[in-house]
Amino acid sequence: MKTTLQMLAAVFIFLAVSQLQAQMPAGGFAGSWKANFEKSKFPGPPPKVDECKVDADGTVTVNETTSDGKDLSWHYTPTPGKAVPLVGRDGTVRVKKINSHKNEQTWDFNGRTAKSSAVLSADGKTTTFTMDGTDKDGKPFHEVVVYDKQ
Repeated sequence: MKTTLQMLAAVFIFLAVSQLQAQMPAGGFAGSWKANFEKSKFPGPPPKVDECKVDADGTVTVNETTSDGKDLSWHYTPTPGKAVPLVGRDGTVRVKKINSHKNEQTWDFNGRTAKSSAVLSADGKTTTFTMDGTDKDGKPFHEVVVYDKQ
């Protein structure tokens, strides 16, 4: 009985440690962010609203209102080394933590790939998100969105 309990405890500890390692903590990126449209550059008409919330576990939730008034909300929870689904939007994203102030993302939107990076300022008050990819019409695009912490 004692051996069985020790084995169960060992399995529980292994699973708990594995689960902690599978998460990608947000660090300084955690919080609510709002796009600063004066400092941002979009490949077309900018959205009317672009807000992002990053939870402590790294879950990213994006809420936006497109330039034509359509409300969108989608999210994902990054897992190191794995592409994860975008919930509420078609596609996947793979996030690589470079250091405490920089993450890189590889996106797949139904076969259209894009690469991006998110850089947190030294004071933790601004994140600059830069993305390069191909739009739905096959044309290359580049965007820079500067987010201010709320």
